[in-house]
Amino acid sequence: MSSIRLAWLSLIRRPLSTTLALAAIALAVGGCGVLLRLYQLEQNRFSTIARGSDAIIGAKADGLDILLGALDAEGKYPGFLPYKLFETMQARASVRFEDGADVNQNYLKQVTPFLYCAKAGRFRVVATDSTIFSWPNYSLTFASGRFIDEPDQPGHVVLGAVVARRMNLKIGDTVDLTPWVGNTKTPVPQMGQSFTVSGVLNSTHSSWDRLLFTTIADGQKLIANEPSLSQHSIWGNNVLNYMLVDLPADGYGPIQNLINKRTVGQVVFTRAEKKHLRELTGTGQSIGTMISILVILLGGLAVASMLVARFDAMGVQLAVLRALGYSRFQVALALLSEGFLLGVAACAIGSMIDMATFPMMRWVLGSALPSPDIVSSTIWQSAPVWLAAVLATTASVFLPVIKLYNQDIHTSLRN
Repeated sequence: MSSIRLAWLSLIRRPLSTTLALAAIALAVGGCGVLLRLYQLEQNRFSTIARGSDAIIGAKADGLDILLGALDAEGKYPGFLPYKLFETMQARASVRFEDGADVNQNYLKQVTPFLYCAKAGRFRVVATDSTIFSWPNYSLTFASGRFIDEPDQPGHVVLGAVVARRMNLKIGDTVDLTPWVGNTKTPVPQMGQSFTVSGVLNSTHSSWDRLLFTTIADGQKLIANEPSLSQHSIWGNNVLNYMLVDLPADGYGPIQNLINKRTVGQVVFTRAEKKHLRELTGTGQSIGTMISILVILLGGLAVASMLVARFDAMGVQLAVLRALGYSRFQVALALLSEGFLLGVAACAIGSMIDMATFPMMRWVLGSALPSPDIVSSTIWQSAPVWLAAVLATTASVFLPVIKLYNQDIHTSLRN
């Protein structure tokens, strides 16, 4: 009889013990697999932040709120800036204040407007201009079509890669946009407007993929009749949420003095805020790593100790096999096969628990994890847990094997 056959007969000979061991290992595998996948996603939490401008100007708020609102398309609806401030900065005109100060803006390289004006389903619509497609760090290239920013051709929209894929849209199709201002809900039937798709962008693996882009003129028209606009803006619909700014090395100080001290806006520097974000999340990631390793280690030790106890109780059975003529090597191989089979079966069941549980956990955690449209997770990311479980179940057999080689079969049979 082969060692695999002996291992199989040993497993089914004790159905209760085998079932309990299998269930315990499968639950450990499933739980550790979910934990590992969630941790890997958490590490990628901010990988969707778009690479872009040197600085972002927004309404007075926390710097991280401005960074994530503009470059990661998340969070609540941001505050407003007057559109005239953008026009002044775009023209690089000198700004004279009531106290007599005269600020020159020749240091600016490029300024891009940014206004959340609507939603298409669950995707946000950004009103901007053609400069957003010319920033080298944005990598916003067209898979097809173009951005139509011409007064005589209103009502066009460009789709991010994820939007086009999820909504199954192409150039020439129409999409309904629902005006969005603040965090109040607007009835879709009364306010929805149809826009024509004029372009589709290549994937950037960032938040840009989840956005739609239209012109400033169309965006401001969309929000003009929004009932809640007056609650959020003193400038009517002549507003922006952000300005994305490209600066030379000597422009950081002047723009900070101008915006933070003399306007209703606030400028944050992208690199500094990203560094701040990494510092805030670094501790959590380190703790997450330690907890993941600890849980997997404890699970493996628990499995190993349980199987050691199981195999220790098989002393008489091993002695009987030796008395029937099986060599130490054959019996040892049967023990190793039993541990291996138990581990593989538990991994198969544990992976099903993982697949069933992970979507629910991801839904519960919500915005704490990156969007599944951009950062996906597969069951194969749990492979290290499976390997650890199989190694633990197999390694747990080594102590009984050592005892086997030191066993006196006559004494065992008499006892």
